[in-house]
Amino acid sequence: MTLEQKKTRLMKKRWAKVLLFIVLLLIVSGSASSIYHHQSLKEEEIQYPPLGTMVEVEGKQMHVYSQGEGDITIVMASGHGTENPYVDFYPLHEKLSEQARVVIYDRFGYGWSDQTSVSRDVDTITRELHTLLHESGEKGPYLFVAHSIASLEAIRFAQTHPDEVVGIILLDAGNPTFYETYKTPSKAMQKFMQMLKTSGVLRILSQVDSVADTLLEPEEGYGEHIPEPLKNMQLAMLLKNFSNDTTIDEMLHLQSNAKKVVDGGKLGDLPLIWFTSGSNQQAIKGWSESQEALAEWSTNNKQVILDSAGHYVHHHEPGLIIEEISKLTKSLLQN
Repeated sequence: MTLEQKKTRLMKKRWAKVLLFIVLLLIVSGSASSIYHHQSLKEEEIQYPPLGTMVEVEGKQMHVYSQGEGDITIVMASGHGTENPYVDFYPLHEKLSEQARVVIYDRFGYGWSDQTSVSRDVDTITRELHTLLHESGEKGPYLFVAHSIASLEAIRFAQTHPDEVVGIILLDAGNPTFYETYKTPSKAMQKFMQMLKTSGVLRILSQVDSVADTLLEPEEGYGEHIPEPLKNMQLAMLLKNFSNDTTIDEMLHLQSNAKKVVDGGKLGDLPLIWFTSGSNQQAIKGWSESQEALAEWSTNNKQVILDSAGHYVHHHEPGLIIEEISKLTKSLLQN
């Protein structure tokens, strides 16, 4: 063997050792970050106990928060991926609860509620919600305030329990006909995002201020009306619930759930008000037309376009939205 061959062989051995060292380092650091993540979850569970009541629903624990008094109960339904509905709806529920009963619930996989392996079919979701409201002692009539894809469960609840619902207010929520053909992120992509969380990578990255701000502010202007202590709780909930199996399954059911709602029929003269994000009208193909078509769902309808608002319209124009909800509530009580 020549000297050059010996050098080549030696270099290969060295690089093999270096590669092995890198692999071992990644395994060790990955294990350490995962352990750190799960230990942090236990600590945050103690630090941030449920703000509302835990109710057993079909063998699992579901969280509901109630505040205020009134003859109409406002039920707030969050959009997909909103890890903590209580914080997300804070710009609305603090003021609304001064004049009405307000209920915020966490679907399975959100907030303080458990995860579940039960398929996220829209009829299952609405059945769970109906059980939750009944078991927690909440009484109708209900006025739904629904953000984003929660339009599906709000409309479906009105279809299946028409005597209990007196109105629906949608916060940049999609027309079910729009969601019928909406292309959702692949399961592989969602599982990859889940891996970033469970491995502890997302938690470590969240310690960088710019990353934490990005996680807590899905769009510019979000969170301006949220107190700082609640933002800390919101980040903890995000690191707990981000892209879990339950929410992934919920998104994978979007098209089939939308079809079921469409097949369920229109709402007659049930009061329907919807706020449309001006930025979404520009950014999402077909959004503007589908928002106009929401008028077909009820003969008693009103659209409010918020030109400068993003998807989380309740963070951009909370005062205007509260005003419209209050007006509708008063009108319903008078009738």
